[in-house]
Amino acid sequence: MAQEMDKPNDPAEIYRALSDDVNPARPVLTGDVFAHVPVANTDGTFTERTVMILDHPCSLRQDGVNLVDRLLTAEVHRTEAGSWRNGHYNKMFLPAPYPDADGKANPCAAFFDASYHVSPEQLEAGTRIACLSPVGINLMLQRRVKHFSRVTVKAFEFMDANHGVYEEADLVEDWCMHRERDGVKTLDAVAECTEWLREGEPGRRRQDLLKDAQQRSTIRQQMRGHLKTLRTPRPE
Repeated sequence: MAQEMDKPNDPAEIYRALSDDVNPARPVLTGDVFAHVPVANTDGTFTERTVMILDHPCSLRQDGVNLVDRLLTAEVHRTEAGSWRNGHYNKMFLPAPYPDADGKANPCAAFFDASYHVSPEQLEAGTRIACLSPVGINLMLQRRVKHFSRVTVKAFEFMDANHGVYEEADLVEDWCMHRERDGVKTLDAVAECTEWLREGEPGRRRQDLLKDAQQRSTIRQQMRGHLKTLRTPRPE
């Protein structure tokens, strides 16, 4: 008997942030949706499209800070409603409250068979309008694997494989928000945090320890203490 595909309990649980609630300090991550991205056509012209990032979190950055030169994306546009469980494997549904969805009958979707490579500069020219939650990213990865292989990998298995990088994204976002108060630019704060996470021997680095649920609260406690040492003293 074929394994059944997963679906969200509530469409809202797919999203971490939408529209104005998207934090500019959050690192670009798998499943992020950008609007008004100038995408190259085969004839050399450009068309503004809404796209979702498909690359795995570990493949997005060449040095832990800067995005790679070519990012794989899927075009996002409105579609008809369909079953999460059966068929429609070529797309990741983006139902309301996604901004461009029109109720239950007309969700949007990212289409895996309409993919484009874009540069970081092209992404920067657009506007990030959605960040997926871990639930959303796991569902997207499940559907993408199903589309290309017809193999069903349960969504929780993606969580088991990726919870460390999800936690790292949250931690970097928190670090950047704290450092912004000290006047540190986002990219510089990301570099600071990445360097701190990678201190130590492989396997014992904080970045590695984030894969262990037992260690995460300790790493966050260490981060809070370290940020205090970096904070610029306020003049009396």
